Amino acid sequence: MLPTLLVIGVVLCASCGGKKDKDEARPAPVEAPAAKPAPPAPPAQPPAPPTTPATNDKPSTAPAPTAPDVAEAPAGNPPPDGKYERVSVEGVTVPMVNVMNGGTVVLVDTDGKKPRTWEEQYKKKNAKLAGQFDVHKTNTNKNETFDDDAIDREGLWLIDAKGNITKH
Repeated sequence: MLPTLLVIGVVLCASCGGKKDKDEARPAPVEAPAAKPAPPAPPAQPPAPPTTPATNDKPSTAPAPTAPDVAEAPAGNPPPDGKYERVSVEGVTVPMVNVMNGGTVVLVDTDGKKPRTWEEQYKKKNAKLAGQFDVHKTNTNKNETFDDDAIDREGLWLIDAKGNITKH
């Protein structure tokens, strides 16, 4: 009697439940428990990085660099046009900078004398992002214009939202 009740219980349990696929509609055969689970497969080894050929006969299969080749502009820059006092320009605190032309030109007062004289200029010429400058001029002839002054340095400078300029 007990084996009959066991079979009926198994059949009822197998038939209970919701809608099933065709494979699930058949009762599963009762199996003895497995002795041991199979050991997990060893993790796959990552492929070895491609080696650079000794000669340039073959093209490199190395992935392209993911880092940008220019520094990203800080958030909130360039700051609005206007004058900013006591800011850092390349690590030196200066009395004032004047941001102009939508942040594409910055004039720097290094001596602090009034009326203000602008001794340096940072300018965006070929830089790609907002808040980047790639040209530096010094007002060598002291005529308050940078149009006739030569470019004395080229590089990459960034201005932040507070008017600080850093070299990159």
